Amino acid sequence: MARNQNDDDDDDASTSNRKKRIKTCDNSGVGPWSELNHDVLFLVMMQLSFVDFVAFSGVCKSWRSFALRKRFMASRPPMLMSISDTSCMNSCYCHLKDFDGRNFKTLLPHSVGRRCVGLTCGYLILLSFITNDYWLVNPITRHELHFPAIPNLKNLVLLKCILVFSNIINRWVFLVIDKLYFNIWFSVEGKGAWNHVSSTYPILDLHAFKGKIYARSNTWRVYEMKLNPKPKLTLLKIKNFPKSKVGNPVFVSSDENLYVMDHGLKDPIEELDFGVMKWVSPKEKTIGEYSFFCSDWKYGSVFNPELWIGPRSQLKRYDCFCRHTTTDQKCAKGIFVSSRMWYFPHSCLNVDSIDG
Repeated sequence: MARNQNDDDDDDASTSNRKKRIKTCDNSGVGPWSELNHDVLFLVMMQLSFVDFVAFSGVCKSWRSFALRKRFMASRPPMLMSISDTSCMNSCYCHLKDFDGRNFKTLLPHSVGRRCVGLTCGYLILLSFITNDYWLVNPITRHELHFPAIPNLKNLVLLKCILVFSNIINRWVFLVIDKLYFNIWFSVEGKGAWNHVSSTYPILDLHAFKGKIYARSNTWRVYEMKLNPKPKLTLLKIKNFPKSKVGNPVFVSSDENLYVMDHGLKDPIEELDFGVMKWVSPKEKTIGEYSFFCSDWKYGSVFNPELWIGPRSQLKRYDCFCRHTTTDQKCAKGIFVSSRMWYFPHSCLNVDSIDG
C-alpha cells in the first residue's frame, strides 16, 4: 500500500513509542511477571505452602507488596518451632514445621552468643548472654529491632516481654516485666533508653488487646497500662476472681475476646467480660468455635480453624506432629493444644497497635 510521507512519519513515531512501552517485555511479547493480574496472583498465592509463600514474596517488589497484605498468613494454622542451640555454633537457625511436615529453615541474624527468650508479634526475642541487650528478629519479613540492656536488671530468667506499636508516637515500644522488683520496663525504638512503672504486686503477664495494654498481678489484679502522656498503671475494677484454679495462667485473645488459660492446660480458660467487668466461664457455643494454642514460653493465641485453608480435621495431625506436646485435650469446650514453642504465621505481619 502506497503511503505519503506524513503517514510514514506517523508510523515511525508510533513504532518508536510502542517499543518504549513494551521494552520490559521479552521477545515473545509477554508482559513481565511483576505485572500479573492481582486476581490471578491471589488465586496462585492461596494455593502455596508456607515455604513456597516465602519464596513467592521474594520474586519482586510488586509480589512482595502484594504478599504482605496479610491474607495468606491469616489463613495458616500455627507451626511447630524450634531454635538451634547457639552455645556451640557460629550461627543459629529457626526451624518451622507445618501440618504436612514440611520444614522451613532460616538463619537468624544477631543470634550468636544469645538465647531466644520469647516470641511477640512474630518477632523472636534474642537476649545476649554477656551484654544483656535485645535483638528482635522477624524470621519471615526479616525486619529487626534493637533495644539496649535494662539498667541494673540481672534476673533475666524472670522476664516476660511484648512488642507493641504506639500510634501516638508512631514508634515501636518494647516492654519487659521485672517480676522480682515489681517493675514493667519499656523502651521506645531508636531512643536507646528505658523507663518503668511500678506495681505494689508482682506483675506476671502483659498482653496487648484492642489498642490497650493489660497487665496481671499474682493476686489476679488486672491493670491497664498507659504510656502517654505519662506512664502509669490503672487498676481495673473487676467484680470477682476466676472460678478455675488456673496454675500457670497466661493471657490469650481472639479478635473479640480476652481469655486467661493455663499453659499446661490442666484448667483451661476464663474470659474477662468487659461489659460487666467480671471473670466468666466462656459460652460453650462460642468456645467451641475456637482452638486454643499455648506454649511453654507462656504465650499463646486463639483461632477459628474454619478460616484456615484445609479442613478443621487437620488439627488431629498434631497428635503425631507435635513431638513435644504435653497435652492434647479435645472436649466439648473446644480444642486445646500445648507445645514447647509455637510460631503463629498470622501474627508475623500483624502489628499490636496501642492508642495510649
